[in-house]
Amino acid sequence: MDVYCPTRGCGEPLDQDYFHDVEDMTYQEASRAFRSKGCEGIGLTHSTGNDPLRSEAMGAMFDLLGDDVDGAASMMEDFDFMFE
Repeated sequence: MDVYCPTRGCGEPLDQDYFHDVEDMTYQEASRAFRSKGCEGIGLTHSTGNDPLRSEAMGAMFDLLGDDVDGAASMMEDFDFMFE
């Protein structure tokens, strides 16, 4: 299930399974780094041209749900459905 970079203006989609593959980090460490720093927290670069509303919404989901990455991804699916 996709999560989106919460850094304002990025919003790059990322399958949350990627957190298992981040070098030198556990899944939890990678998840926390992504929530706090976005793409750069797990060694990726921010992109441009994505929907800034999506990145802001993802940041709000992380603020509300903390470590519950599955819940945040699920809520984003509902969010995306509402704005299609």
